[in-house]
Amino acid sequence: MPRKPKSIALESLLAAFSQVPDPRVARTRAHPLVNVLTMSFFGAISGAEGWDDLEIFAEERAEFFGTFLELPEGATPCADTFRRVFEALDPAAFQLAFRAWLKPLLDDLEGQTIAMDGKALRGALAHTRRAGGAFHLMHVWAAERHLLLGQQAIAGAPGEVQAVIELLQLLDLHGATVTADANSCTAAVTAAVRDAGADYVLALKGNRSALHQHVEQLFAEAEANGYPGVKQFESFDAAHGRTEHRIVRAMALGALPTRMKAAWTDLRSAVMIHRIRATDHISIERAYYVSSHRPNAKHLAGRIRGHWNIENQLHHSLDVSFGDDRRKIHSEHGAQNFALLVRHALSLLKRQQSKMSLAQKRRRAAWGPQYLLKVLACGFNEV
Repeated sequence: MPRKPKSIALESLLAAFSQVPDPRVARTRAHPLVNVLTMSFFGAISGAEGWDDLEIFAEERAEFFGTFLELPEGATPCADTFRRVFEALDPAAFQLAFRAWLKPLLDDLEGQTIAMDGKALRGALAHTRRAGGAFHLMHVWAAERHLLLGQQAIAGAPGEVQAVIELLQLLDLHGATVTADANSCTAAVTAAVRDAGADYVLALKGNRSALHQHVEQLFAEAEANGYPGVKQFESFDAAHGRTEHRIVRAMALGALPTRMKAAWTDLRSAVMIHRIRATDHISIERAYYVSSHRPNAKHLAGRIRGHWNIENQLHHSLDVSFGDDRRKIHSEHGAQNFALLVRHALSLLKRQQSKMSLAQKRRRAAWGPQYLLKVLACGFNEV
């Protein structure tokens, strides 16, 4: 008879997973769904990268799992069981379970940077030769808290805008700032962000030609006159043989020209970043952004820098430490559900305060269940 878990985090995780609808017919349920999901999540934290790995991990940790799960005759699921469950599992229901579990960490996102960006899973569904190329997911990432707030499968870059809008409708982002790249710089996204109670800082490029040209012209005119009334903030970085000097300028945006018919919502400021990078040569570039925030250059510079957290802390780590592009899963639901496991595993490992690398943390979690439970509890108040 398994004991009641002593960890609040573990107990609440089991409760959340117990609410996920089981997609299997009753006669095929040799292992409770909560067992399959819990073992899979612990396996993802500990380095499992596919169905065969999950079978081995569950078998090796059967005694540990038996202390808080009902194991039918002491058995653990095989690789085919893990695969079939994840291929049949509703991704939206699985995501809701994680959101319910993480609710104590997500109740107040005021002041946080919420970065939204897409990522390809190049190994997933590769055998199907999808017309749109690689399988893509849109991510919502709470940058300062290292937390995944949501993900959604998309058909490459063309599907990003609709995915951003749908994800924003699911989240309470009151007081947060949403950041996104130029693909998501649309009037519809600005309306969705404001409806979610958040502000926005959106990259602006030539794909929004009318607005881009207007903002570019405003800064060109300001530069010709010595930037009167334009707020400015400067910063310097030096690392790995490279230095970067950034000059961030922000100005208020008045009424847009009548030729611009898109209904932008609360478009209050424009930002220009002048980047000067020096390595063995010097490169200079200018980048533009629009925002619902007032033109505070230092504040906007921080939000723009914060957006790159999703690239550096999520996407880069997924590729380098989790082999995201190498994982070959042949089912869209399977790929999406396993990706969700991996992203929440990464999030917890990032939140666990330690000087160890991600790879070392995963090995330690695999070697000892006590550290695994410690990782699981990150951010929860234990008693």
